[in-house]
Amino acid sequence: MHESDLNKVVCHSKEDMTGGHYLQKGEHILRADTKSDYTDINEVLELYNLKKYIDNDLFLNSWSKEEIENFKLKTTEYGKVIGKFMATIDDNNVVNSYGNTLRNYVHSFWELVNNQSVFKRISKVNFANILASEPYVIHEILTHKSIVDYYSTEIKNFLLTYPKFAEILLSIYEVQDDFRKNQKFIPKNISIQDKENIISDYLDSTDINLNYVGLIRNVKNGNDFKISDKTRLKAMRLHKNESKKILSENSIEYGVSISFPENATKIKDGFVDRNLVVHYSYSLDYIRENSDFHTLFNNFKVLFEYVDFQYRINLVNKRSQMEVFERIMGVHSQNEYRTGTTFSLTEMTSQGQIYGYGQILNALNISLESIINFVFTSFFQEKYDFPNNASFLISSATNSHFEKVRILAPEFESVLKQFKLFVEDGSIDFELLQISSSPSAIKDIPSLNQDKYIYFNEDNKEMVNCSNLFFSDQTLLAYVDPFKEKEYSSFFDLLVNEQVYFTNYEEHQKPQLNYLIEKGFIFIDASGFIQVTNLERILIFKDLYDNEVASFYRYSTDLQNEAKQMALDDIILFESSLFSKPEQSYFNYFLNKSEFTNGLDLRNSYLHGTQAVPAETQKHEYAYFAYLKLLFLVMLKIEDDLIISKMTKNKT
Repeated sequence: MHESDLNKVVCHSKEDMTGGHYLQKGEHILRADTKSDYTDINEVLELYNLKKYIDNDLFLNSWSKEEIENFKLKTTEYGKVIGKFMATIDDNNVVNSYGNTLRNYVHSFWELVNNQSVFKRISKVNFANILASEPYVIHEILTHKSIVDYYSTEIKNFLLTYPKFAEILLSIYEVQDDFRKNQKFIPKNISIQDKENIISDYLDSTDINLNYVGLIRNVKNGNDFKISDKTRLKAMRLHKNESKKILSENSIEYGVSISFPENATKIKDGFVDRNLVVHYSYSLDYIRENSDFHTLFNNFKVLFEYVDFQYRINLVNKRSQMEVFERIMGVHSQNEYRTGTTFSLTEMTSQGQIYGYGQILNALNISLESIINFVFTSFFQEKYDFPNNASFLISSATNSHFEKVRILAPEFESVLKQFKLFVEDGSIDFELLQISSSPSAIKDIPSLNQDKYIYFNEDNKEMVNCSNLFFSDQTLLAYVDPFKEKEYSSFFDLLVNEQVYFTNYEEHQKPQLNYLIEKGFIFIDASGFIQVTNLERILIFKDLYDNEVASFYRYSTDLQNEAKQMALDDIILFESSLFSKPEQSYFNYFLNKSEFTNGLDLRNSYLHGTQAVPAETQKHEYAYFAYLKLLFLVMLKIEDDLIISKMTKNKT
């Protein structure tokens, strides 16, 4: 068992926010003379961690340039000390040396063993003994490729009997790594069939993690890791059975209620009851009295709020709307569409809205499909000069939901192709459209407008850090006297609502404020209050933090000008397409598995005949209204594109 010493210097990563704390702990070592001889492995490993900070240009603000140069020279000496000490480790003393290593430095020990080829002096017997005595160290070992390659047989033999090997495999090939932990490597002598067998045996064991079972259902097959349909089905059935047990034992109720009352005092209303059920109501009288097709279409904006004021689809999953525990807890596939409680409620709401609305309109002898037909073949032509030959086929009212969705699925594809041809050629040539039988990828549907969408440049790490300091609900900058009891969710919310003195902050918080000052986002005014330097820039930052995308043409002139400058400063990126990236992902989640392994795959199911059998009426009813919802979203996005195009043409 390795002991721990919390007073030792540890370098976790260049981006880790604890660097200043550890550098303060190690400052006395940097200022002391380097010893001529070191016998304590932990002293040497501490020098190694200090050297990492200096090599990565991480220094205390209190250090002068002269001190920094001296410390750089000092850590050059450390490199020689570390190399000399590691050269003494061999098969005779490795077990003892490793046993004396503090828990803080287990990673550093194996990192040096890997990087300085110390493993070549350690017998395979001794290595196997270390694994046998400390099985958990395999997670560290697998992060070092040279060690894995050298001891491939020993590591394979260990892993094939290690109960958690299935979870390691899934963590390598499938799990999304939000914290960018060290990459793991698997010995090349472990075959694809070995991996399949390990996964299958895991599903048969009594010690399973339901999160990992869920991953197995949706594994994305690759060259090195494949799951057969048989194993996938086993995981699917196991996950279903175990989930039922958990739900029956820990029942938490929440849901959505949609109603269309007569004599309502408001056109739309909503509240949450004590059982966490969200109730939405929409005036039936308003719908009846405004039953022209344009208003009925517009209700998806006005009543149901499928899109916001920038015509961004409101139904997409947004990271900013996920609770902290939803973002960081559990095991998630890197290939899954991540969702949270807000998304689930939104989906229940939108599905309930379109289903209930459809029932109300049926009583008025109006079908949802006829509204789509009107918008695409009449309204767009009258309002925006859309081609007169645009076509949309309506199914018969007597068709079953199964039959309707089999008609609607290809019509969805046709609508996208027609718009694509219009953008590219200014017209719709149906002979040209019919030549291509393959579906159009959602991301490839173009826009009439250049530089339509704004995205944050995630490669600009300094600006990402500034954005997080302003808007993350995890920053401590929102927690400051005398406003702590008000519990502001972010530093930005605090500044908007309060006059905050710089001197109110404690010393450990001020480096983050100084960072924002250095980057030009805030300044201290003559009265000592913290002020925002460039409000337009901060508003764009907030919009992108909350929504992940912004519509350039829906911005005011001031915000547009600032966005252009931010692009020149390499903070944001401009791109153009009919659907924004979050919207593309939303559509892909419903339609196919090209992007997400947990996608509903409606497009492929109904276009290729792998859908549920006709007798499963509830599944077909859900698919039908899901397709209708997607089609109304397409109409709203096309309308947005046409409006912007007309608006920009009128300006020129």
